[in-house]
Amino acid sequence: MPTSNTPDTVVITGGANGLGFALAKVHVTRGDRVILVDRDADQGKASADALSGKVHFIACDLTDAAECETLASKIASVTANVSRLYNNAGIAGSIGTLKHQTDANWAAVFGINVFAPARLTRLLLPLMEAAPSANVVNVASMAGLLSASHMSAYSASKAALVSLSETLHKELQPAGIGVTVVCPAFFKTRLTDSIPPQESKARASVEKLMAKGKLSADQVAQIIANAADRGQFMVLPHARERWLWYLKRLSYRALHAVMMRQQPSPARARRDTGAPQ
Repeated sequence: MPTSNTPDTVVITGGANGLGFALAKVHVTRGDRVILVDRDADQGKASADALSGKVHFIACDLTDAAECETLASKIASVTANVSRLYNNAGIAGSIGTLKHQTDANWAAVFGINVFAPARLTRLLLPLMEAAPSANVVNVASMAGLLSASHMSAYSASKAALVSLSETLHKELQPAGIGVTVVCPAFFKTRLTDSIPPQESKARASVEKLMAKGKLSADQVAQIIANAADRGQFMVLPHARERWLWYLKRLSYRALHAVMMRQQPSPARARRDTGAPQ
C-alpha cells in the first residue's frame, strides 16, 4: 500500500496514541483515509484533530460485542471498503507470577488482546473483501514468541494472536486478503497505563525498559507499514530480540539459559510486583 493516486481506507484500533497514532501519521502522509478507533473518546478526538487529512474518529470499547457491531456499521457508513485493518489495541494487565494472577486479569487481557482482533476482523471482512486489495495487520509482541516470566497472561495472549494470524493467513489468502503479524520488543508507548496502580514498581521497571528501546514508535510504525506493503507475514522490528527468536528456533535450551540469567531473583521479583514476602 505505497503512496499512489488512489487513497486507501485504513482502520487503526488503539489509534489515540502510541503506535496507533504513529501508524496514522504514516498513512495520512500517504494521503490515505484513516479511521481511528479508541475507547478514550477525548484523546481520540484530539488525536484526529491533530492529524491533517481525511481522518475520522470513532469511540468504541472493543471488548463489548455490541459496540463492535455498531463500530462496523459506522465504518461502513464512512467507506465502501477497507484496505487495511490494524488490530493494534492492547493492554499489559497485571505483572507478576502466575500464582498472583487473577481470573479477572486473564479475562481482561485476552478480551482486548485476542477476542477483540478476532471479532473486529470478522466484522470488517465484507468491507475488506470489497477492496481492490486488503490486508490485516495484527500487532502482537515478542512476548508472544519469547514469553518472559512474570507476564503469563500477556505473553499467552500475544502467542494466541500470533497463532490466530497464522490461521487467518491461510483462511484469507483465497480471498486475496493478506495477513501480517508484528512482534515488536520494548519501545516507548502508553502500554504501562494498563498495569494496576498498586504495581508501581513493576510499572516503573517496564517503563525503564521502554525508555531504553532502540526504536521509536514512529520508526516501528514505518517498519510495519512497509512490511505490510510487501505482503510480509511476520515482522520482528527489533534486531536483538529477532536473534533471540532465531536462537529459540535453533535451541530452546540455549534461549532459556540466556533469559534466566536476565530474570530477577525471586526475592527481588516479589518486591517489584508487590507480592507477599
